Amino acid sequence: MLSWLTHDNSTPLIDVFTHASSDMVDFHLSCVFRALHSGANYIRIQDDTLTGDAASVDIATIENLDNLANIGDELLKKPVSRVNLDSGCNENAYQMTNEKALIKLAGILSKEKKIRDMRSPQGKIPNMK
Repeated sequence: MLSWLTHDNSTPLIDVFTHASSDMVDFHLSCVFRALHSGANYIRIQDDTLTGDAASVDIATIENLDNLANIGDELLKKPVSRVNLDSGCNENAYQMTNEKALIKLAGILSKEKKIRDMRSPQGKIPNMK
């Protein structure tokens, strides 16, 4: 009975609530982006398989931080996945890694920022060096 509260350095009951909340945010944002015809611009990179120290938010040892950096590097190499709004399951979105998708999104955001700066009442914003 107590294993629902704590088991193998994890907290299963709390994990259920946090994962459900995270999944609902992902689902709702996917719906919003699709409704705005911007589904290709929504990217969410998340690893639900973290366990032990890697899953803890309060273990800031050098070893754990290095491990998290390695996990992040591996996530960048994985293909972009997205929630299927009909089935609720994650599936590969298109033939691109998370890293390439982030680079593409950074380009889109950079262009949008330049356009907004040009349209601002202050006019063109000078380059800051």
